[in-house]
Amino acid sequence: MRLVGRTPANEILTASEVAAWLDQNIETVQRAAKSGRLPARRIGKEWRFLRELVAETRGLRIRRSAPVDESDFPRSPFTAGAGTAAAGMDSEEAARFLRTKEWTVRSEANQGRLPGWREGQRWRFSREELIEFMRTDEPEDRTRYDRRESRSSAS
Repeated sequence: MRLVGRTPANEILTASEVAAWLDQNIETVQRAAKSGRLPARRIGKEWRFLRELVAETRGLRIRRSAPVDESDFPRSPFTAGAGTAAAGMDSEEAARFLRTKEWTVRSEANQGRLPGWREGQRWRFSREELIEFMRTDEPEDRTRYDRRESRSSAS
């Protein structure tokens, strides 16, 4: 395993962050994600990558900084703790965690493409379920809207 000096700080990465990290072109990263050579999930129209899976796939070792005393900082809603699985994150927090827009998170959850549950009018998400969602492969039978297909069938 080789050691990478500039490991991204975020757990969930965008395609441009992965491209910069791996020193590749963004189109190369997107093609690798689409073909399955690089583990990724589409959230809306954008690719998202789990940092540890990318490192594992590419044989990289993530450089960890010195241990930090977590009692010095306020608890983040993204860290696991007692009772957080039951409480979950709202759609705004899930959007910040997944690094996308809130309306995309709500839309994907409404379509059943993102794990979450409704509490009244609001969507709630579990950090653990979102991480597991990022780890699993995308189902092959999933149909996504493609304008090119709808145009050809309409003619």
